[in-house]
Amino acid sequence: MCTKLLMIFPISFIISIIFFKLFIPKFKKWNIVQYVREEGPQLHNYKEGTTTSGGLIFNSLFVIILFIANFFYPSDFFLPVIVTAILFGVIGFLDDYLSFSRKNSKGLSGKVKLLFQIIFSIIIYLLFRDKIQHHIFIPFLENAYLDISFLYPVFFVLYLASFSNASNLADGLDGLSGGLAFFSAIGAQIFLFMNGVIDVSFIILSGVLLGFLWFNTKPASIFMGDSGSLALGAIFGVIGLTSGYSLFFMIICLVYWVELFSVVIQVSSFKLRKKRVFLMSPIHHHFELLGWTETKVVFRFWIINIFSISLALVSVII
Repeated sequence: MCTKLLMIFPISFIISIIFFKLFIPKFKKWNIVQYVREEGPQLHNYKEGTTTSGGLIFNSLFVIILFIANFFYPSDFFLPVIVTAILFGVIGFLDDYLSFSRKNSKGLSGKVKLLFQIIFSIIIYLLFRDKIQHHIFIPFLENAYLDISFLYPVFFVLYLASFSNASNLADGLDGLSGGLAFFSAIGAQIFLFMNGVIDVSFIILSGVLLGFLWFNTKPASIFMGDSGSLALGAIFGVIGLTSGYSLFFMIICLVYWVELFSVVIQVSSFKLRKKRVFLMSPIHHHFELLGWTETKVVFRFWIINIFSISLALVSVII
């Protein structure tokens, strides 16, 4: 059975490669391209005009392949994951569509985007609350968990929306967010297997993401756009919540959360003290402005994430 499960990975990868090869020229022809935001680093001006919304491709492939795989390997996570990927993918695509249709970097406003994320998170909780573990396992403590009772729905909504935003904020350098998600998906799949959970979501996700990375590493031929980045974090988030391993998934996707908190710290500091903590946030831009090359930032962030994944896996063993 293990061999059959693992075969899903190369199949997903090959399908992803084929679809990206077919659709990158079409997206370019349809003028689905990136417009660089004015407040971003000037180092990124060369990225303008690059094909974007690659997340529409890998998220669609993920949903389709997962739907087929569920006939052979049914999972309690199936419906929550499918609905989450679609709903958050819709938010992302709407944001991307407004950007390339207006021919500028302005898509949905941050407030509108957050409102959609919160509304969809509430809908997902109401639809699948019977499938969700309402306790939170604590890392590094055997069989220890928190039961926050009536506060859990609030935690669910805030966690899911925050995870989606975290992955979105990490999408700013060639290969960064896709690479982080690829390694985290592999780590999350191993983590679930080690805990006796049979679900193939992350095998499929890692396969389609590897196909995306083939074209997204520097210099990128296509960006994922919000179509992908918003959905990615939500997929990790909903499986973490449904399984009860939400805190473990924060460790597995540590860099995403570092990116999110760097923005929270920067904004809070500027509003309260009129001073910035970082040269620019999210934090990957801070290191760029310190003189790190884009490739060095990406590789070092990957390394940090791989290290955090190993911590989560070790926590299962001990």
